[in-house]
Amino acid sequence: MTAKQNAERYDVVVIGDVFCDITTMPIADYPERDKQIGCEFMLKIGGQAGNCAATCASLDLKTALICKVGNDMLSQWLLSEFKKVGVDCFVRITEKEELQRPGITVSIAFEDGSRSMLSDRGANANLREEDVNFEFLRKARFVMRAGHWNTEGLFPANKKILEFAKSTGAYTGVDIGWSAYLGWTAHARQTVFDLLPSTDFLFVNEAEMQGLSKKKGKSGARDLLDKGCKNVIVHRGAHGSAWITNEFGINSSAFNVEPISPTGVGDVFNAGFIYAVLEGKEVEGCLRFANACAAAYISTKRRGNVFPTITEVENLYYE
Repeated sequence: MTAKQNAERYDVVVIGDVFCDITTMPIADYPERDKQIGCEFMLKIGGQAGNCAATCASLDLKTALICKVGNDMLSQWLLSEFKKVGVDCFVRITEKEELQRPGITVSIAFEDGSRSMLSDRGANANLREEDVNFEFLRKARFVMRAGHWNTEGLFPANKKILEFAKSTGAYTGVDIGWSAYLGWTAHARQTVFDLLPSTDFLFVNEAEMQGLSKKKGKSGARDLLDKGCKNVIVHRGAHGSAWITNEFGINSSAFNVEPISPTGVGDVFNAGFIYAVLEGKEVEGCLRFANACAAAYISTKRRGNVFPTITEVENLYYE
């Protein structure tokens, strides 16, 4: 580590998964079997941690990303794109020959704002405790552990990472995502429950919350709060978002925009929320700012890695 890096302080340190996302412009429906239709593809930074870090940097937060990639051309492309958007990447190359590629997701977007995804975790599956430099956690105002299910190698260290971050006075956040590989088994769910007492903000969508708690809506959130989490932040898609604690539950409506780029919008929301918390916004303001960040992203055609800026988000926030 250089003397400059040793002195560097960060608003946000994100730890987790990075993907190369291959996404479509919205289509009406899948083609029939053995048929082909034309559509436009977009190539972009992906992964819950990758999208969150890139958006934090785009919002002018000093951002570091701890992740793992392969030694192939796609991995190099991803790292160069993170550099362009202003993310400081502290990355290791996986030693496993069979994982010498980054995570890759092919995402099919539909005209109703939904999407379907096929994902290969690649090198993310090999991210481990020894890849995390704990000194960087000392320098952060907010430590975000994102892409839980895609970084199974960090399961034994997750609690240690969050407890260490909290001991330094940082906020802690966890975004679990969808359990595509392990399913919602009792063992898999327990790997999240173990983290909740050290988690200030748990980010979930409604399907993830139900998969995790086996309960819907506020009952699911209350169950997670009972397990030690301080705040449950719920992505509600076209219905906006919610912030639920033991003291209050507040909803915030979504902005009325055309959904063009839905893949990664939840991660972008999380970054907007982190920004608002660090700026000291009130509860309603945090949700509205995060919703505006998500709206600015989902309604923009992603030509290259363009993430929402403060100006774009504030234009919606103050409308």
